Amino acid sequence: MRLREERTRRGWTLEALSSRCGLSTGFLSQVERGLSTLSIVSLSAICHALELPIADLFSASGPIDRAAPRVIKGVDQLHIQIGSAPIAYRYLSNQLPAGPIEELLIAEFPAAFRQDDSTHEGQELGYVLEGRLTLVVSGDLHRLEVGDSYRISASEPHGYRTDPDGGARVLMAVTQRFIDLPGVRS
Repeated sequence: MRLREERTRRGWTLEALSSRCGLSTGFLSQVERGLSTLSIVSLSAICHALELPIADLFSASGPIDRAAPRVIKGVDQLHIQIGSAPIAYRYLSNQLPAGPIEELLIAEFPAAFRQDDSTHEGQELGYVLEGRLTLVVSGDLHRLEVGDSYRISASEPHGYRTDPDGGARVLMAVTQRFIDLPGVRS
């Protein structure tokens, strides 16, 4: 969560945020360090004080930070559970896409598949549902297994490979339409 980043960006101390949201400085400090969870009410109070939508505390939108990891291993993905709510959320990317999601699809890669580098506009996000996939971005190889995810700028040369003995199924979201299906949408 980006609470500390948003607070310090405003030049606020923990005390300043505390006075604006009505939560103790000790509690806010624990939340910033990941030692305490938030209820919806506390999260709402903090976001109201910071004048931010809730989603802004959990993600950074905008252009892809090329210094950030492209591939996020399943164990490193951000898992969020708000308070004692039974729903858990898993962020597959360290940033949300800058534009609206244009297409959400499952790509089914056959065994021994090799797609050479290509480029297109927008961004791609992927989550490996089955199998193993090698993602190649600007010449760098990234081995992905079930539960791993990635986010890339699609303007970077990228391609895909699978093992000779098995393919992969990948849930993909793209911010630029790159497949035109007649009669589906104008």
